[in-house]
Parts: sequence; C-alpha cells; structure tokens
Amino acid sequence: MNTRTQGFLLLLFGGALLRIGVSDLLLRYVRPAARPWVILAGFGLLILALAQLVSAHRQRAAHEPTTRTGWLILAPVLAMVVIAPPALGAFSASRTPSQVHPQNHKEFSALTGSDPHRLALFDFTTRILWDGARSLNGVEVELTGFVLSQRPDGFVLARLVITCCAADARPIEVVVHTTQHPVDDSWVATTGRYVGTDPAAPTLPILAATSISSVTEPRDPYE
Repeated sequence: MNTRTQGFLLLLFGGALLRIGVSDLLLRYVRPAARPWVILAGFGLLILALAQLVSAHRQRAAHEPTTRTGWLILAPVLAMVVIAPPALGAFSASRTPSQVHPQNHKEFSALTGSDPHRLALFDFTTRILWDGARSLNGVEVELTGFVLSQRPDGFVLARLVITCCAADARPIEVVVHTTQHPVDDSWVATTGRYVGTDPAAPTLPILAATSISSVTEPRDPYE
C-alpha cells in the first residue's frame, strides 16, 4: 500500500477513535475516565494522517505500487465504525473468577436516607466481606445487574467490574433468594435484605428479595 493510502487509513482510525470517544460506545471498552485520552489519541491520529497525506501529495507518492493485502487493515476500522459491540454479560462472567475477596477489617460509614438504598454490587459485597455487613444490618438495598445463572432457590445476580478496560473485567456475584426466575442475561433491579453468605461459597452474599423488576441495560454496564 502506498503512502497516501496509509494516510487515509490513519484518517479512518482517528475518526473511529473520535466516534467512540464522544459517544457511549466508549463505555463498552474502557472506564469513563479514559475518555479524554481516547479523544486525544483520535485527534493525534488525524493530525498524523493529514501530515502524511500532505507529504504524499508533495512527493507524488500516489504513484507508488500498492498491495491488496494492505487493505485488510481496514476491516477492524470498519467494524468499529459500523458495528456497535454489545457489553460483556453472562457468557463472559460465567468463565471468569469472581472479583471480590475477603480483606482485613475495614469500617464503612452507615447508610443514610430511607430504604431501599441503591448500591453497586461491588459496594454491597465489600461491605459484607470487609466489614462483616455491619452497615447492612436491618437495611433494605436495591441492586441492579444481569442474571448470571439459575438456582433452585432463585438466581445469581452479577455485574462486571473493570479496572482499566473490558479485557480485565471480573464479575461480582450475589445470590438472590426468590421464587422468580428472570431470563438469563436479562437486566433486573432487585430489592431485598442481606441474610448471610452461601454455605458452599462463604464469599458469595445472599439477598432475600422482596421485589424484582426488569430494567434496561444501564448506560454504563460496568462498575
């Protein structure tokens, strides 16, 4: 591929990064804090592409021989621009170890306001494993996540936590005791109270549900 073609491909890469950086697509790849860096990278590629195109024009590089295989690099760019990948869900979570493990004692502040308290699954689980659930005693909470798997006494609610990007995603899991059985991989908001941990898995909290409702996938599917 000649220099001018390389410049056009860099232009497409930069445009694809900018499209991701200014939209909610970003949240399916990386944490929101990475948005400025993705946008900056997109602008950097655009500047580099324009510089290469100007240089190619001056040198008349368009007459250099081309190779068809070089155009294969265009495939992932088109995929990013045209196809919006779904967020990772139950399939990925079922094949990855859980994220939270017991730690040394850490005190959490008491929950303020009225029930139910809307908590992230990570916050709910760490309050149990790091503080012995002291701040959850007698408190009704609302947890939102996707249905990971079914159990005779209910189902497993999960949410994926990312440190940097979707590649390092790890699940947070909570057992929900209920007679309802929502469809696997569907998103639900579950209200209930903490009632202990699973005897077979001491790091797996149990929530006795009082209500379960279907919800749409959050704008940011990861925690």
